[in-house]
Amino acid sequence: MGELRWADVRGWFDPQDAPLHDGCVAGVGPEAWEAVAEFVRARGWRFKEPESEGATFSVWPAEGFLVNFFDAGGDVLFDIDVRELQGQERLDLLGAFLRALGRRFGLPVALTFEACDPSEMPYLHYDPVADGFVLDREPD
Repeated sequence: MGELRWADVRGWFDPQDAPLHDGCVAGVGPEAWEAVAEFVRARGWRFKEPESEGATFSVWPAEGFLVNFFDAGGDVLFDIDVRELQGQERLDLLGAFLRALGRRFGLPVALTFEACDPSEMPYLHYDPVADGFVLDREPD
């Protein structure tokens, strides 16, 4: 697939059908939570500090595009709301975010529907070695 194209993913991004999607960078290591905070600060993205240990870390990589990170031990877990990512221009924001995250950790970044395991049931992932996006399955 290479690039992230709206025509390829629009079936996964129906704003009326399960708008929250989960993402994961598996195997980052025990310092994943701190590494995410450093990554976000280095990118200059707007964020809201977690109010307590293990709380949600809310980040805005772009205006109107919120990513919530969750402390998950050695993995980087996050969610997105596809209602904020309709059309190619908004999808490009997601692509830039996934690419930056994958490059930072040198690991694939997987997406799936909320409450599904992104490491086992992704519909899409960014591959940092190939520097491209891969559809793991076709929309229904």
